[in-house]
Amino acid sequence: MSNLFDDLSDKIKRVKSFDDFEKLKSSMLDDVNKLKQSDAVKDFQLKKSLKDKNIINSLLVKTSSDLHKVIKESRLRADELDILLNTIPAFVFFKDTAYRYVLVNKSFVNFIDLPESEIIGKTLQNLTFSHLLLNSYSKHEKRVMEEGVEEYNITEKLEKNNQTLWLNTNLAPVKNSQNEIIGLVGISWDITSNKIYEEELKKAKILAEEGTKTKSQFLANMSHEIRTPLNGILGMAQILNETRLTKKQKDIVNILSTSGENLLVLINDILDFSKIEAGKINFINKDFRLDKPIREIYDILSRRAEEKGLLLYIDLGKNLPAYVNGDEFRFKQVVLNLVNNAIKFTEKGNIRISLENLGSNKERHTIKVSVKDTGVGIPEEKKNKLFQSFSQLDSSSTKRHEGTGLGLAISKLLVQIMKGEIGVDSEPGKGSTFWFTASFKKGKAPQKLPKDDAAPQSNKLKDKMLNVLVVEDNLINQKISSFSLKKAGMKVTIANNGLEAVQMFKKQSFDVILMDIQMPVMDGYEATGQIRKLEESLTTHVPIIALTANAMQGDAEKCLAAGMDNYLSKPFKIDKLISILNQIVT
Repeated sequence: MSNLFDDLSDKIKRVKSFDDFEKLKSSMLDDVNKLKQSDAVKDFQLKKSLKDKNIINSLLVKTSSDLHKVIKESRLRADELDILLNTIPAFVFFKDTAYRYVLVNKSFVNFIDLPESEIIGKTLQNLTFSHLLLNSYSKHEKRVMEEGVEEYNITEKLEKNNQTLWLNTNLAPVKNSQNEIIGLVGISWDITSNKIYEEELKKAKILAEEGTKTKSQFLANMSHEIRTPLNGILGMAQILNETRLTKKQKDIVNILSTSGENLLVLINDILDFSKIEAGKINFINKDFRLDKPIREIYDILSRRAEEKGLLLYIDLGKNLPAYVNGDEFRFKQVVLNLVNNAIKFTEKGNIRISLENLGSNKERHTIKVSVKDTGVGIPEEKKNKLFQSFSQLDSSSTKRHEGTGLGLAISKLLVQIMKGEIGVDSEPGKGSTFWFTASFKKGKAPQKLPKDDAAPQSNKLKDKMLNVLVVEDNLINQKISSFSLKKAGMKVTIANNGLEAVQMFKKQSFDVILMDIQMPVMDGYEATGQIRKLEESLTTHVPIIALTANAMQGDAEKCLAAGMDNYLSKPFKIDKLISILNQIVT
């Protein structure tokens, strides 16, 4: 740039005349322009430099502000995380790949009862504390670290200050941005109170089971003690009814029998409820014709309804399946209960039993049974008592109808087992409709028997005088059994206990043995076992029928397991006994 200025100065000095100026004018103007251009460049560069400096300063200020904000937010997050970790009651810890503690929260430090400085950088095995003994769970940490999987609900038992404690721990792997495992995180909870509660529940369960066992034993004893005299009452009434009586005497005997049967129903209700409540009732599912139990109920109760001036109807709906698979006896029991109640609480009008198919699929049918009466109806505020145990709508001393209040409660439990619901629609003065639903598997009609087998079987006992050994310690029951069997044309021998029965069996042969269970000297189970042992040297098998007042759940199975061939509970009807004898005696 200085060269341009020197050249221009030299040219100016050389101008001595106008002609000289004309000659150098063009060259001088070029030099001036060049000098101007040179200053503009400098000026531009200066201005650009200043501008760039301002931009850089602005960026620096902005970056510094953002960086300060990020740092501030990071510190805030760190403070929040620190507050969170040190506030929660769980024990939180982080470990590196060498299983060394990297971070622990306040709860962890307090539980271990060591300074944080003595925990960080050490493994669990490196930590020594005289008051704390942890079970090893290193295999769980190793699996988390090596396989990258979570481990949940690791239970540890430990002793601290002579006190047993329990921990529950969850472990999870910690990974970096490259998905590499760089450690693990663990969270533990003190579950000692839960464990103590569990132990208390177990103890309570044991006590409850013992109470249930005691209750069941009491009910079994009560059942036996009540059934034994009841068998005498009903048996003697049955025997007396078969003698020549006047009309008045017949009425008295019928009242005696009816009262005894009612007492038996009450006993069975209590036993049924106890068995269902204890979950010890078994359902025997088989194919049966759906309308059969309904028609049987009609045959049983239509006369009773007529005696009260009531009409009993059956309404079988359309699209009902002919056969279903379920427990026919329990289904019948619920319907029978509802119809019995309807007759009991209806003074005039009629009762209608209706069946309806609510729907079917490939496997099951849903059946609804309704029992509608024209009785007094039920107030809304009393409906909630209907299906409760031992609950009666009228519990006053002037109530008109008797009962335990268990019938509907038992029905509800049975319906629940049948995967259904039970309910009532009623309006005072307009009657009630009790209904329930039941889910049955699809059933099949039985195959028709060949013509030779289709004819009814003849009575095998008709032309054969059976020699029967009755093993019974109760004198009244001995007389009832002896009278009934002799009247049926059988020869009867009495043994007062199991030991007498075994001794008699050694001396003579019998066609059948009726065995009581609860007897002095030797009970029915032991007597049966000894008789079966004696039979090992014989070529014959003597049928043994349990004839007992033991009617609790499992009694029949226990009798069969002891070697008996059949089971009949007291009080019994001679027709039922004859039917069993006809089946098992050849």
